[in-house]
Amino acid sequence: MLYGLLAYGLVALALIFLPFPADRSQVCQGEQMLSLVPFQWVTDMTNNMAANGSSGVVAMVTSQVFMQQMFNLVLFVPLGIVLRKAYRRGPLAVIAIGMGISLAVEVVQYTGNFGYYPCPYRISDVDDLISNTAGALVGWMLAPAALVVPTVPHSDDATAPAGTVTVPRRFVALVVDLLPVVLLAKLALPDPRWAVAVLVGLRVVLPAATGGVTPGSWLMRYRTRKWDGSRANPAQIALRELLGVTGLVAYATVVSPWLGVGRFDLVVVALVVVGTFVFPVFRRDQRGWHEHAARTRGVLDVDLNRAVGQPRPSEKAVEDAPAAG
Repeated sequence: MLYGLLAYGLVALALIFLPFPADRSQVCQGEQMLSLVPFQWVTDMTNNMAANGSSGVVAMVTSQVFMQQMFNLVLFVPLGIVLRKAYRRGPLAVIAIGMGISLAVEVVQYTGNFGYYPCPYRISDVDDLISNTAGALVGWMLAPAALVVPTVPHSDDATAPAGTVTVPRRFVALVVDLLPVVLLAKLALPDPRWAVAVLVGLRVVLPAATGGVTPGSWLMRYRTRKWDGSRANPAQIALRELLGVTGLVAYATVVSPWLGVGRFDLVVVALVVVGTFVFPVFRRDQRGWHEHAARTRGVLDVDLNRAVGQPRPSEKAVEDAPAAG
């Protein structure tokens, strides 16, 4: 659902704002770039049809003005579908959200993308606001027929279990671990293979010696453990990193220049990125392919006792309590 919304949002923004003017100095042409008359498009369409000597329903629905308004309406239909089908929002909430998003777009257009352009290059039109809001409401009405849109489950069923190290947390830890490697590669180490050795030390040797802790994971308060919560052995940590980002850096630095196969490089990068950062998003336990292969997982330091199978205080109290009757 998240990736679907991101894709829809990017496409919608591209259709609304692109193409950008090539020459900023040619933006201001003295045209009226703000229209505050509701349903002005009906008058414009009627005048255009009269000027062209056309009439009838076919001429109306094929006119450029009518098609533009229908496009503005259809653009927000998916938003209304998702808000009702996936997030169970009512019609008033959908109208408010659709109007708010459309109003934000019109403001950005009228300000020339917050002043980047000296004048607006797209007309800010109240009719666009009406059409977008109506499109969101139409989407809300069509939502029951949208069989391909999943319903987002309750948070108890959708969120990661207690103690799970999420993808954003691991990503921040990875950035922290990579920073000294990048600095050494740029400032102190002429051969990039030395940077790989430093990364292996930080991500493989150090965790093997400290029970699964790297500088980044220490900062984010978690460590790498076996699937059952016990201490991971060096072979598991090494396999996890070989199939993850450390292996990708080593491949890009040492193996890729020797192979010289660009297409294969794309496959390797795609597999590591998808397996490490995309695949885990769709799993409650947030584990990537590399962690499944190594039978490891991240465990928050505060949940280590729970991770190795010790019951919570409330659970232990229930177990120790005498049976009723």
